[in-house]
Amino acid sequence: MSLQSESGTSPVTSLDLLRELQGEQKAFRFLIRALAVLLVTAAVIAVGSVIYFYVALQGLKSEYAHQARLNEINLRIVAGEASRQRESTQAQLVAIREENESARRQAELSRELQQAGSARQIAAYKDRAVNIARSHVLGKTMNEVTSQVVSMVLRADEGGVRLLRDEEHQLLQAALDDWGGEVDSANVRAAFERLMDAEALSDQAMGAAGLAMLEYRAADEASLVWSQGCSTVVDYVNQATARDLDAPMLLIWKGQCLRKRGDALLAYRAFSEAAHLIGADSEDITLEQEQMAHHGVGTTLVALAAQRELPEGRLYEEALQEALSELRIAARIRAERGATQVGVAYTEENIGFIHILDEDWPTALEHTQRIDDILPLAWNLTVRHIAARENEAALRQAGASQDALDYMETIQDETAMVLSLMDCDQIDKPELQRLLPARFEETVESLSAHCVLEAERS
Repeated sequence: MSLQSESGTSPVTSLDLLRELQGEQKAFRFLIRALAVLLVTAAVIAVGSVIYFYVALQGLKSEYAHQARLNEINLRIVAGEASRQRESTQAQLVAIREENESARRQAELSRELQQAGSARQIAAYKDRAVNIARSHVLGKTMNEVTSQVVSMVLRADEGGVRLLRDEEHQLLQAALDDWGGEVDSANVRAAFERLMDAEALSDQAMGAAGLAMLEYRAADEASLVWSQGCSTVVDYVNQATARDLDAPMLLIWKGQCLRKRGDALLAYRAFSEAAHLIGADSEDITLEQEQMAHHGVGTTLVALAAQRELPEGRLYEEALQEALSELRIAARIRAERGATQVGVAYTEENIGFIHILDEDWPTALEHTQRIDDILPLAWNLTVRHIAARENEAALRQAGASQDALDYMETIQDETAMVLSLMDCDQIDKPELQRLLPARFEETVESLSAHCVLEAERS
């Protein structure tokens, strides 16, 4: 090697080694920091994932609980519908039983009919047959025995001996055809229309009553809509009463239509007059008529008190007490007739409105709980919701415990949820609003909001 190349190569010094060591340490520290950042990032991701899945799980649990609650409510509603069907069947059985009991009470009359063979013997039943036909039109339905009386007198009248006036014959035939249901209702209607054209006011009155009977049946099937039959019912009833025919059932039909329309005062007067007539002479009155009259008086009084439209001279508290008494009488009669607890609840749920008007929230909650234990009813749930809301405000003002406040909120949430799943026909918002003070109108609107959406879709 030459001296030149030896002199061009620098020797490795301690400083060079130190610099190299510092570079390696710097690279190592960078590696450590990068690793630390990666570990921290991984930890954050892991913790975030845990938190995310925890929140998601809680959401799923909440959704599951909500769905389970919805399923439970739907089952209650379905069970309620089944209870309604059983009550409807029971009501039909009660009507059949009452008809059979009426026929049994007239067993002696049936034996007499079997022995009556001559026209003179049959003539003795003429007045009874006319009264039976009149009673049928006015709400006391014929039975197997009484229909035989009418049929026998009609056959005799069509024979050689005339027992009846033409108008009486038309009345008996129309009543018998209506009871049997085998003749076209148009023929029955035509018979009553002919009676309307008769000379005697009493015959005209029975014609109007018969037409009112037919119209009320049709209107009842259409939920007593004013424009679909109820206005005609009231018109025919007015024509009958103008001809001095005062009968409780006519007034009950009139009251039902007026109540449904919203004419609470006129409906109250009709129901009250019907109840007065029943009290004065209950011989030809059925328990159904008596129950409907008392229920009508109580319910219309509630509406009048809620809207502050009581008849002149009536005190608010006295009206509420009378309404409570009338509804309790109606519920008792309903039970006596053989209704199930569901049928009795249909009447007793209206008592809840009285507690709202009286601002007795704890009693309203207690009453509505008892009804709700039987089946969910839209009006009862609305009353319960309002009572819970108002009672919560009272408890909050009184410094009640948080548990008590939470319980009131739970009642509000649950009643609102059940109502949101119920058929809007059951809620019947227009009539419901008439039974509550105006300050609860927004609450009713909120609880029935799904009905507005359904109406818009349809």
